[in-house]
Amino acid sequence: MMTTPADSAPSFLRTVRRRFTDGRLARRFAFVSLMLGVLLAVLIGASLYLVSSRHLIRQHHGNIEANAALVARQTEGLLTTLVDTVRELSDNSVLASALVDSAGKEAYLLPFLRSFNRIASVPVALIFTDFEGVPIADNGQRTGQWAGRLRMTPEDMAWLVRTIATGHPAATVVWENGVPFLLAAEMLIYSRTASPEGALLYKVPLNTLVLHPEAALRATGAPPPPTADGNMAVEVPLSLPEHLLPLRLTLRLEAPATPSAGFQSWVLPFYGLVALMSLVALYFGSRAVGNHMTRSLRDLEQLAGAIASDGFTGQRARVRGNDEVSGLARTFNAMLDHIGAIQNEREMRAVEEITVQRTLAERAEQARNEAESSKNEAERARQEAVMALMVAERANAAKTHFLAAASHDLRQPVQSLVLLTSALAARLGDHPASSLVGSIETSMEALCRLLDAILDVSKLDAGTVSPNVQAVSLGAIFERLDAEYRLRAAEKGIGFRSVPNSLTLCADPALLERIIRNLVENALRYTDSGRILLGCRRGPSGLRIQVFDTGIGIPPEHLERIFHEFYQVSNPARDRGKGLGLGLAIVDRLARLLGYRVHVASWPGKGSCFTLEIGDLTAPPLEAERAVPADPVAPDPSGGTALVIDDDPLVREGLSLLIEGFGWRVLAADGAAGALRVLAESGRLPDLVIADYRLADHETGLDVIRAVEAAMAGRPPLCVVLTGDTAPERIADAEASGYRILHKPIGAKDIALLLNEAAITATTQGRPERRSRGPALIGG
Repeated sequence: MMTTPADSAPSFLRTVRRRFTDGRLARRFAFVSLMLGVLLAVLIGASLYLVSSRHLIRQHHGNIEANAALVARQTEGLLTTLVDTVRELSDNSVLASALVDSAGKEAYLLPFLRSFNRIASVPVALIFTDFEGVPIADNGQRTGQWAGRLRMTPEDMAWLVRTIATGHPAATVVWENGVPFLLAAEMLIYSRTASPEGALLYKVPLNTLVLHPEAALRATGAPPPPTADGNMAVEVPLSLPEHLLPLRLTLRLEAPATPSAGFQSWVLPFYGLVALMSLVALYFGSRAVGNHMTRSLRDLEQLAGAIASDGFTGQRARVRGNDEVSGLARTFNAMLDHIGAIQNEREMRAVEEITVQRTLAERAEQARNEAESSKNEAERARQEAVMALMVAERANAAKTHFLAAASHDLRQPVQSLVLLTSALAARLGDHPASSLVGSIETSMEALCRLLDAILDVSKLDAGTVSPNVQAVSLGAIFERLDAEYRLRAAEKGIGFRSVPNSLTLCADPALLERIIRNLVENALRYTDSGRILLGCRRGPSGLRIQVFDTGIGIPPEHLERIFHEFYQVSNPARDRGKGLGLGLAIVDRLARLLGYRVHVASWPGKGSCFTLEIGDLTAPPLEAERAVPADPVAPDPSGGTALVIDDDPLVREGLSLLIEGFGWRVLAADGAAGALRVLAESGRLPDLVIADYRLADHETGLDVIRAVEAAMAGRPPLCVVLTGDTAPERIADAEASGYRILHKPIGAKDIALLLNEAAITATTQGRPERRSRGPALIGG
């Protein structure tokens, strides 16, 4: 019968276990000594091996790091030579003459430029252009390895045009077919003008700047390549010329992590021979010593066998010497003397055990009955809690549906009023009644703020607000709020101060600023004298942003409810100047959305302190601030065509009047069928489609937009869905559609923005993709 590898492993384990547990003590003692000797030999050998290996590895790593630093310095020298050469070339009189008269460039300019096919042995593609980025001459085609690969692409020339517009040298890294290239431009600025008169665009294969075959350059944002098994990678940042600094080039050198250990070829065999001889001597010596030490144990073994077969008859063990085995023999004798006493004691304990078991059984039964009773009471309490939770959820749902329905029903007439008021204001001009229109618009703004606040709460409840986490400068937020609220506080006769800071954290900038702004706004409403302080503190648990005020304070019984909707402590007359009671509710929801904690400490008559706790302060480096888009201007009076779909005649009429006031033509309809009909009758294709979300006969604005897009195949217009719904499920459905969503009421500025965008898109002969407004809050 054949033995499989699976059977051999258990057989080996059984052999080892038998060696430890079976047979004579002398043999077992010798075997244990042998195992300990093997372990000791392995530990000593391993220690010696680790010490020598670590020393060699440290030396090897130091050599690799030194090589990486040397290659980095060589690469820096090549880059500096390349940049200095091109910079000196930009000041050459030949190029200046060519800018004035390039008619004879074949005679003197092309040979001159083609002498720069290589700079410091590095292949270079070079193009000489005028101030508009139009090529004048280049340094010719490359041969050899880079023939046909080192060339300027249309994307490179487009980048040069953008760089010339800045007027400064610049550089970037581009990838072509998996190969990185350094693309840089030097401006040609001469004494007669301070602006560029031309440019030198040069392109270099990035890795030709590295003189080590196992090293490579890595640019900003490029992920490091995976390190091969058994290798290590060393990265050295490069010191670059000024306009190459934004590239943050890093030299990466990969090499084997461990050196070859040649000394092992003779050390290990010698060490193994010595260890083997020592183990053989250890085994036989241990066995001899074990035989001598266990003779008393053999006597005890024979005595125990006799007692087991014949019973105890007063036998005694033989005691030799005064060692541990002799002590075991004396203890064995004492054990024999106490066997009778132990038996009697065991019988007495058996009687006591029966009594104790009976008592414990009675107590266990009593405990079981009590547990059953407690379980029944707990079940009744759980059922009552479930019923209470269901009642609370129904009440909350009823409140949400009521607010949604009321908000929608209010937004329809408010939207009509806003649109008609804007159209009326445009028509009145300098008429004496225009001041009354201004008062109406002021009232409309207050009502719109209330509706927008309800919308913000609904969007947060709907889960359509998703944080856009990025690096945020807390100091910049404080500066904006300080500039805005310092004057407002001064008008009220109180002081406002923010403590400067330079902290950067990882957060959603818009939502974080909204939280802080609402807290400052709340403090400003309820502070009539004294001052307001905005600051932040670091603590062991993270960052705390705090707003202190010397206002009226909050009684302790109201602290738990100030974050509820429409709850205000000191505004029984519902004065709109003191807010709507939604600011702190929005703060609470936004804080929970971002994973922050907000709490308040207040002293009635003295003031309050609102604290926002942020646990995680890790943040990536701040990027340069993007340019703020300019305010929208009025669209072209010769404008395009807008299609308005709304089943409310007043809203439809108001939108039409306002859009026509901007010089656009308006096609109006109350549904999909009407929209397709007016399009067919007018023979015009709209540049903008505005559709109400909820239409008659269970039709939605999304259905109408899809029907219009199908009818205009190949030329989709800018499509916007207008809705007055604040129900969370409706908001979620609208946001998921992919179209831009605007919430009623919207005003003349919103219409102007839409018309501008549609007019610009039509002018550039393109159409925007379907876009969603996203999860940002609209309210102020």
